[in-house]
Amino acid sequence: MSAAPSAPPSDWGALRARHLGEAAPPRLPTLESVRLPRAWYLRVVFMAVLLLVGLTLTYLRADPAPASAHMAFLCQLLTAREADARFDAQLLSLQAGRTIDDRALTQLADQALQQVRRMEALPPVVPLPDRPELQQTLAALRHALEAKAAGLSDFRRAHLGLTQAQAELPSAALDLLLATENLLLRATAEQYLLGFLPGAADPAEMAEAAQALRAAAQGEPSLAPSIQRLLALGEAIQRLRAARDDAIDAARQRDSAARIQDVQRRYEQSWQRLDADAHAWRLVLFGLALLMAAYLSWAFLQWRRMQRQLAGAHSEVQHRYLAQQAAEQRLKLHATAFENAYDGITLTDARGNIVDVNPAFCRITGYSRAEVIGRNPSMMQSGRHDRAFYTAMWKRILETGNWNGEIWNRNKFGEVYPELLSISAIRDAKGTVSNFVAVFADIRHLKAQEKQLARMAYYDALTGLPNRVLLADRLQHAVARARGRNTVLAVCYMDLDDFKPINDGHGHAAGDMALVQVARHLQAAVQPDDTVARIGGDEFVLLFERNDVDACQRMLQQTIDAIAVPVQVGSGSHPLAGSIGVTFFPHDDVEPEALLRHADQAMYRAKQAGGGRFHVFDADDDRHARDVGHHAQRLRQAMREGELVLHYQPKVDMRRGTVLGAEALIRWQHPERGLLPPSAFLPLLEDDALTIDLGEWVIEQALLQAGRWAAQGLRLPVSVNVASAQLQAADFMRKLGLALERHRAAADLLELEILETTSLDDVVKAARIIEQCHDLGVHVSIDDFGTGYSSLTYLKRLPARTIKLDQSFVRELLEDSDNLVIAHGVIRLVHALDRQVIAEGVESEAHGRLLLQMGCDRAQGYGVARPMPADALPAWVQVWQPPQAWRDCARVRWTDEVYPLLLAEVQARGHMQQLRHALQHGRRFTGPVLPPLPMLSEAVAAPTLSATGRLALLERVRQEHAALRQHSDAIGRALAQGAVDEARARAEIVQTAHSQLLGALAEMQFALACPAAARPVPAVPEPVPA
Repeated sequence: MSAAPSAPPSDWGALRARHLGEAAPPRLPTLESVRLPRAWYLRVVFMAVLLLVGLTLTYLRADPAPASAHMAFLCQLLTAREADARFDAQLLSLQAGRTIDDRALTQLADQALQQVRRMEALPPVVPLPDRPELQQTLAALRHALEAKAAGLSDFRRAHLGLTQAQAELPSAALDLLLATENLLLRATAEQYLLGFLPGAADPAEMAEAAQALRAAAQGEPSLAPSIQRLLALGEAIQRLRAARDDAIDAARQRDSAARIQDVQRRYEQSWQRLDADAHAWRLVLFGLALLMAAYLSWAFLQWRRMQRQLAGAHSEVQHRYLAQQAAEQRLKLHATAFENAYDGITLTDARGNIVDVNPAFCRITGYSRAEVIGRNPSMMQSGRHDRAFYTAMWKRILETGNWNGEIWNRNKFGEVYPELLSISAIRDAKGTVSNFVAVFADIRHLKAQEKQLARMAYYDALTGLPNRVLLADRLQHAVARARGRNTVLAVCYMDLDDFKPINDGHGHAAGDMALVQVARHLQAAVQPDDTVARIGGDEFVLLFERNDVDACQRMLQQTIDAIAVPVQVGSGSHPLAGSIGVTFFPHDDVEPEALLRHADQAMYRAKQAGGGRFHVFDADDDRHARDVGHHAQRLRQAMREGELVLHYQPKVDMRRGTVLGAEALIRWQHPERGLLPPSAFLPLLEDDALTIDLGEWVIEQALLQAGRWAAQGLRLPVSVNVASAQLQAADFMRKLGLALERHRAAADLLELEILETTSLDDVVKAARIIEQCHDLGVHVSIDDFGTGYSSLTYLKRLPARTIKLDQSFVRELLEDSDNLVIAHGVIRLVHALDRQVIAEGVESEAHGRLLLQMGCDRAQGYGVARPMPADALPAWVQVWQPPQAWRDCARVRWTDEVYPLLLAEVQARGHMQQLRHALQHGRRFTGPVLPPLPMLSEAVAAPTLSATGRLALLERVRQEHAALRQHSDAIGRALAQGAVDEARARAEIVQTAHSQLLGALAEMQFALACPAAARPVPAVPEPVPA
């Protein structure tokens, strides 16, 4: 505190005496007893009720008749019009001869009359003045309709007679034609008969024909009865047709449609007048509402004016008394507040000398009232503020009249303490400063709490490290500092890899102690200027600034090493590891929040890589992650909307010519891109949950389809690929059992294919799952064998009965000798372990022949069949037959003595493929020369040949091989010298030599395998030469 002001102490003493000695004066009456005259209220209420009644009556008049009655009348009018129109149309149809049934006429006439009679009971929507005219119009309409209905009897009589005459006319004409052979008479009768057809009547011609018939009747008396009957019917038809037409014309002349139109016009005019009247009444209603609102507003204003007048009169009476009473109350209140205030109050004179203090001043400063009266508050200065501070403070007080802020003072005992001080200047009537009043509060406890709250707000309560709030502030400053210094800022997001077992096994208290130790290790690993923050759980963030990225990475490695130091948990130690994601600023020049998010994404990459390492954020990885997320969402949508389908690729036994089963392969029927294969959407699938859902959907659909086939009589095993995430799921076997329970008819037809790499991740777990599948009756095979480690130990321990040779070895089997060696080794290995082997990727007959010769009988691929929809597979199974080349190979038993010949065949094919490529592009033949023949033992027995024949065939193979090598070397030399045309001219010779070599190899292969009976040597398919 620095200064204080107020009134002299004697004045305060007198105030205290008055406060203790005087009694409170009596209270005066209030305004509650003053009211307006009752007559004024009655007048206002009467006018309001009168206006309300007028509004109600006007509203009733302004409301038009119900719309339902109006719509009912219009519907009746429309029904009458439609019945009348249909009546006229039926008459015209009868007249034109398009119909002969006239029963509907009566129904239509009755319907129209019934509607008109209902309309004559006019709805209430018609005003009284318009009712007579509208009723007359309706009566005229009813008379017209009744007249039309009355004329139906004449029409029916004419129409009935006409119908009967027309029905007898053909018979009479036929009798006449049968009775005479006179061609002229027959022609005349036909002409007369045709004149009665619709649209063909010519009165002159008919009269002439009738005259001719009468003359014929006179000339041939035997025909007179037939002719007279025909003429009588014709005259009756003409007479009745005229009578019918007259009846129709009479009915149409009633002009009922115009009368209906007149009724509609008059009714619409009446409705419009009614609506206009309602509109006028609505305007009156609106005017009355405005009048009522204006009157009520006027009444309210009058009431308020009178209230103000009464209040002013009463206030004038009480003004002096209340003013005196308020002044006394203020003095009493000031005295009480001064004595009982919790904050210290100091009063000084204009020179700043203390004239009075309250008890709180003495409690805070330790000085008694007697010790400070007459002294200047500067006696309590702490020395923490310089002269400039006090000068500015007093300048502010003298200019504005007040000052407030924090200040440090010293109490009587020498203790320095903070206080919140407010100083105000008191001026007299002339505007001169007479006193100063200072109010202050001891805020030592607030400072302590503020310090504690700041610690809690910015630091982690467990480890004492900065928390997320302080981290955000430091990250902002670190980014700005790195940008200004042109240095590299590493933002690291760390998550402990092996922390959960500590919490689960030792409790949360042990986990908290472990986190404290990790925090100490991290602080010891970094420099003092670096930041280590804990943002929750076992997640930490590190910020450190270095000159380059290499220095940051060295720091990261030190951090990894620091985390790896075991922590004390209970009575022992527990090793830990951490996964760190890091991004470097300004290489990753984004907002600070984005830096943390990028580091978090990189941390998950480090965990996916196995943990215990750091991973640097890559923008391409970020874009890839977003693409993967979008792809996963779209794939889930496709699964929900039924866009995913299964196609089935058969698996066959090439030796026996039987279908072993089918593999279910997923397809996406994309609405925009068409049918997509798995390679178009599965490689982007990184969501394990979606992978599991998709795998479960495939199993469900495969079982459902197998059950459908079984119901059709086709029991065909269906194999399904199982992903690693699905196989390793904790509830995989439970869900598989539930699916088999739902599809019991196909439970024994399901086969699962697991990748070799998946089974080798945890061979014990994979073996246990395979055994459990076997217990459920589900067969399991190892898919894509050869792409993993292909360990004999692992293969021996896995109880799978079928091994699938990967298609990457099979597809290039014809030209790549390395693939042949691998495939042959795998086949022999699987046979040695008493397992079944099936080859994927068999794309041609030649692939299948080569596999059969190596001992692989089962195949799957385009050479067998492409994947097909489920409804096409049963028909394919009925008609499939293995190719002739496979049947030839299936008749014999192949041994390992054939393998060198197969190797020589594949080497020759591969060599020719390289040679064709060189010839096609016209460049130097850079590939190797034709490899030498594999070791062919001359002691191998050939069942179909003698020793001399075997040696001769072996010699032929060697000669053909040498010839091919000679010609290919010549082409290579020509290409090396740039003679492309010369090299291409030798292409046909080389192709012939190659074909002869393959023929010799095939002949010897069958010689080594076939029985004594001669068999045709299958032709070896060759590609078209370049």
